[in-house]
Amino acid sequence: MVTSEQHAVVRPRRRWWPVPPSLLVGLAPLVVFVGISVWRARPDDDYPTLGLTVDSVIRSLVIPESIAAGVLALIVTGLGWWRIATVDPTRGRPRWAALAVLVIVVVSLGRLPLIDWGELSVRYVLLLALGVLLVGVFEELMTRGVLLVGLRRRLPEFWVWIASCVLFGLLHFVNALAGAALGTTVVQVVFAASFGSALYLARRMSGSLLLPVLIHALWDFGSIGLTASGSLTTQLPLIGLLGLVSFAALLFGIVAGGVVAWRDDAGRRLRRRWREVPSMRAFAGQGGMVGLPAGPFAAARPALSASTRP
Repeated sequence: MVTSEQHAVVRPRRRWWPVPPSLLVGLAPLVVFVGISVWRARPDDDYPTLGLTVDSVIRSLVIPESIAAGVLALIVTGLGWWRIATVDPTRGRPRWAALAVLVIVVVSLGRLPLIDWGELSVRYVLLLALGVLLVGVFEELMTRGVLLVGLRRRLPEFWVWIASCVLFGLLHFVNALAGAALGTTVVQVVFAASFGSALYLARRMSGSLLLPVLIHALWDFGSIGLTASGSLTTQLPLIGLLGLVSFAALLFGIVAGGVVAWRDDAGRRLRRRWREVPSMRAFAGQGGMVGLPAGPFAAARPALSASTRP
């Protein structure tokens, strides 16, 4: 006989908050960043000139991004998430998915010779390199790091991939508050979501957050450098050609990212399917099929479950 005290002990605790804490922690830096960006935005901000001068690089990139990256690093340290936020124990499959990352790297490097380096001072180049590196560290640690950890505690990898890409794209809506045109902002949101899939692949295929950080920084450096040096008008045909190649690579990256994430969930889907089907041996033990041969599926199901064990 179970007493009331024993019943109170074994009764499951009621969850008052439906969202798991790890997911809230994963989303927190993103929400805080958006809130601060909205608070700092001014109607007279000139977004098109962002990062085109030494003063703009210091005020808009180096100082705010160094503060943001430093605060986020302290948060990750406090959580003890450095390992899981920056390293994947297993690399993504299939291997051909890495081709999307390779093409993005080639396009990013191919834009560098098109920059009119004579129009840029050494100080500007060094500060811009530092600024975009800080952007890469902060945004990748926030989205492909902390956010991924929080999402993975609750969602299958396929939905982790979708959510991280979509949220990374929506993050760029704050540019409209900094003076960017609405049409330009929408294009940036779509591009960022697509680019997020390539950066997700960079982490999955390399097993480290370092590669997406460097790709992110290299891409931003080329984009700002081409604008600051005036090469967008003098090198327009070649830049347009690289744009078409990068567009194709981003589309391929979306497909490849979905395949990699979907393959990661194969074991999860098989476990769910076979968990709902009782084995033939268990059914025979209840007297339902005593005396009948178990057949090949009785032996196959336990083996399949063992092969999909995490």
